[in-house]
Amino acid sequence: MKTVFWQKKSLSSQRLYFICQQLSFALAGGMSLPMALSFVGSEMRYGNGKQFLLQLAEQVQQGQSFVQALQQSDSRYSPVLLEFAMVGELNGSMETAMKQAAEYFQRQDKIKQLLFSALTYPMVILLLMLLALGAMLLLVVPAVVQTYHNFQAPLPTATKLVLVCSAWFQQYWMAVLMVSLLSIFGAFLLFYQMGRHRSGRAGLRKALQKVPVAGSFYQQYWFVQFIQALGLLLSGGMLLVDCLYAIQNIHKRSLFVDDLQQLADEVAAGVPFWQAMERCSLFPAAARQVLAVSEQTGRLALAVAQLSQYYEQQLQQRLQVAGKLLEPCFIVLLGGMVLVLAGSLFLPLIQSYQYLL
Repeated sequence: MKTVFWQKKSLSSQRLYFICQQLSFALAGGMSLPMALSFVGSEMRYGNGKQFLLQLAEQVQQGQSFVQALQQSDSRYSPVLLEFAMVGELNGSMETAMKQAAEYFQRQDKIKQLLFSALTYPMVILLLMLLALGAMLLLVVPAVVQTYHNFQAPLPTATKLVLVCSAWFQQYWMAVLMVSLLSIFGAFLLFYQMGRHRSGRAGLRKALQKVPVAGSFYQQYWFVQFIQALGLLLSGGMLLVDCLYAIQNIHKRSLFVDDLQQLADEVAAGVPFWQAMERCSLFPAAARQVLAVSEQTGRLALAVAQLSQYYEQQLQQRLQVAGKLLEPCFIVLLGGMVLVLAGSLFLPLIQSYQYLL
């Protein structure tokens, strides 16, 4: 019985990098594809990768092609692997295709790690801020309220506001938590539903591109994804129009998928690539100029490879700078919040003691 989608075991880009790298080494050593799949699978220690490769080896030994075996696999993996396997079968060089796929997954994993490291610290600080605020309102404020009543001293406006918020939060904190969780879930569900329709994707993309900083990061991230795959597929001997359709299949979850579909259709209809990409919002202006000149001079593959390295390095540098800038900003924000709350609560106590003395 075929495994349903949500029951399939997922293979990470790091695991796929290791698999493709080992397959390219085995094929370069003179092994046949079924033998290479079986050998690499038997040497793997991890269950999902091991099962994935051994299943592929069994199906290829039974006479299926590598692409057919991948399409019938019970594991979830990046569609990039399938596209590179098609290139390998088309050109008769599976070793080169697996080597290129390994390079792609390695570069993708590096970008994801940088993105994760840049966002993890700010998210942790934000969570700590919310926890500290909740603890102050639920635990600290009620402990000092009675003291204020005993002194019967006039309270500053800021302190009165904190007391009102604390009393309200103590009564409705469970409702606030549930509403927050439902709001987050509803937002994700709304974005998912909008992403399934072309008009919804276009609206989300335009709205996201207008967001300062985040919009440019999102566009550059997906452009790097596009240019990396295009460069490796072109270097593998694949035709440009076939590369564009393959990339469109790879990035089905991107908000730029409709632009990529239109780009591939126009190139297939005979429109020059430089003209077609003018109507694609994914391309930066500088990249359009470079690709337009390189297409007319017949050096498109070389230009794509150079652009891939340039924009990948630029994205890595921007992520590193963003991470370094966000860390002190969130620390200052956390410290300011604690200072305001502490000042609103404890300064009236100090003033009350001075009033009594």
